[in-house]
Amino acid sequence: MKHFHSIDHHRTTTTSCRLDPTVVNADTLPQLHDMGLSFFATLCGRNRGAFVLQNHTWGCTALPPQFAPESGGGDVVWLPDANAIQTQYQGGNLTAQETVNVLNLMIEAVYQSTPNHEADPFACELGGLAQLQCQTTKPSTTTVRSVTLAGLFTEALWATGGTPLTPKQQHHFYTAQDFHDMHQHGLNTVQIPFPLTAFLNDDNNSQTDDELLDLLSKIRQMADDAQLQAILVLEGNDNDDAVTAAAQFCVQHDMSLMLPSVQSFHAARAVDSTLPLYVPINLSTIQHMKELFPANDSYVFGALSMDHTSTVADIASSTSVDDRMKLFYHESMACLGRSPLEYATCFQGIPVLVSSGFDAAVDNCVLRDTTSKFVDYGQCDRFEETIHSDWWYRHRQSFVARQLFSYEKGLGWSFAAWKLYTDDDNTIGVLDSWAKLLSFRDVAAAGLMPNLRDHMDPLLACLNPPIADFILGDDTLAPTPGPPPDCGNGWWNASIQDCTYWIPPAPTAVPTRAPITAMPTLPCPTCPSCTSTTTFNSSSMDTTVGVAGFLLGVVVMAIYQCVTRSRHRRGGYDEIPTMTV
Repeated sequence: MKHFHSIDHHRTTTTSCRLDPTVVNADTLPQLHDMGLSFFATLCGRNRGAFVLQNHTWGCTALPPQFAPESGGGDVVWLPDANAIQTQYQGGNLTAQETVNVLNLMIEAVYQSTPNHEADPFACELGGLAQLQCQTTKPSTTTVRSVTLAGLFTEALWATGGTPLTPKQQHHFYTAQDFHDMHQHGLNTVQIPFPLTAFLNDDNNSQTDDELLDLLSKIRQMADDAQLQAILVLEGNDNDDAVTAAAQFCVQHDMSLMLPSVQSFHAARAVDSTLPLYVPINLSTIQHMKELFPANDSYVFGALSMDHTSTVADIASSTSVDDRMKLFYHESMACLGRSPLEYATCFQGIPVLVSSGFDAAVDNCVLRDTTSKFVDYGQCDRFEETIHSDWWYRHRQSFVARQLFSYEKGLGWSFAAWKLYTDDDNTIGVLDSWAKLLSFRDVAAAGLMPNLRDHMDPLLACLNPPIADFILGDDTLAPTPGPPPDCGNGWWNASIQDCTYWIPPAPTAVPTRAPITAMPTLPCPTCPSCTSTTTFNSSSMDTTVGVAGFLLGVVVMAIYQCVTRSRHRRGGYDEIPTMTV
């Protein structure tokens, strides 16, 4: 393989567990939603929260005084327990960098106090935030970003519409454009599952085997033209003769080889000492890899399956809430995937590729109509609810990003498939079937997978836990009602939306409105006979009326004087003269 180089498998036990500086640092710490949930929930639950430092036992409820840094003024910041780290940071007594330093001290102390941490792939696990650091040299190669050509040569009925492909369909399944599209998406490798029996010298199937090998050569050439490397994945029971023939084919066509098991390792290695070989492993055997291979073999790698749809706990659900809770669970677990990959590099000296298990599915519904081994727990009855759901879109996007972040901490990854044989070009990116969740082309077109050529490394995908909103899903809570009106001696009756009283209050007086006199709408009548040709102005008319009124008043007064004098005055009296002083 052109992009693989010799790897120094220097195995060392000098390891440390600290925060990944690319994820948690002084700049990203303010973006952390809950320090207690992200750190202390795990650290304080490990070793019953106890750790040993300088021959003394400490814990989350009693931190050693060495953890307390000095403030800018020289005063020591008091940190009696783990919770004080968060409160002192929030109170401004610890800077972001000081807080990161204290967290590193605590993480390292807990890790070094964990029994047999050198044999535990998850001893440094901290929700994807911690990094296992060691002196082992990692491979000087670019990260493998691959897709699997599922269903092309070996049976994968979920990818081929429920039936195996005919020879004619095999020849038309993949075109040169497919490989160029892979390259445009930022992929650099393809995994090609292939039947091991095709490399056997079986006269009964010689023509069929030759046709398969010829098509394999064409597929390899199209991948090479698109600048893609290739890993030949042998499927079938181990056979040293067939593995030897397959190894020779890979050397001739510049391919890597993934073995059926560790049993045929020596047969393949005998062909070429520099042929990159991948050996299948799982989480239960990852601790024993260095016991299986020579210490000086720089071209051997692990091929780890991270299948997350194989157990009842992984897939079972019978309600919509169960479905959403299941996706939330897988989101939470995805960030843990980096731990065994870093463990394999540090303690086993063997880098590991996630060869299967990377997809956007959280159930095994692709097997529903293709195998008798499928068990129905109700997990496949509500898929239509997810097709146009914003909730499912957001959390699937988060799930994919978290897997991508974790798996790139190892040698790399391979997605479940590039495309489906039954794909309709008009619906690419519409996730309307279970199988499309395993198709890189559909997942990328739906917006769940970034274009890897844009260097969109999801560094912060695991900075915070997934959002726990699986109960409501796309539903939202009703707005909180405001306080009820003040009803005085009564109470607010929500049923009638009004105040209720034991003794109703006197009605509030309302002023009576004055009657409104309607203004006439008809013009005043005219008197044609009263019209005079003589025109008086207003001032002469006023004068005439005034004079008439004065004369009338004089006449009335004279009559009054005459009457009163003649009727009431007695005789024999003289009038008193008027005197003026």
